Amino acid sequence: METANGFARSVKKYMKKLKFAKPKKVSISYLKKKLLDLVKAEVRRRDDYTCQHCLKYVTGSGCHVSHVIPVSHGNRLMFEPLNMKVLCFHCHIDWWHKNPLEASKWFKETFSERYNYLQSHKNEKVHWKEADYKEMIENYK
Repeated sequence: METANGFARSVKKYMKKLKFAKPKKVSISYLKKKLLDLVKAEVRRRDDYTCQHCLKYVTGSGCHVSHVIPVSHGNRLMFEPLNMKVLCFHCHIDWWHKNPLEASKWFKETFSERYNYLQSHKNEKVHWKEADYKEMIENYK
């Protein structure tokens, strides 16, 4: 059985925890994911949920947003909407990834201005800080 004194101590400890609790620090990886989700949503709206290759209307898990210059390149184009396009599941997995030369040629012919822009910026590296991610997230909200 807990005494009144023990109860008072636990309430005090709890109140202290609430009053002086530091806000949790948000991780950079969380901010990157949130920003990427917002940019992908914008790309879906921009492309009107239409596969840019086969022109089929796609929604849900069949609506993929694919990067032209891969995220693995670690450059500033990772969050650039011009570096993304909507593809249906089939065009993304069975065509874009399995036929990179053909896919690149198609993109260059179909979106020549975007292709030139991406080529001229693909080697630019950036080192964003937490505040940069937060600002970009606010801009997409």
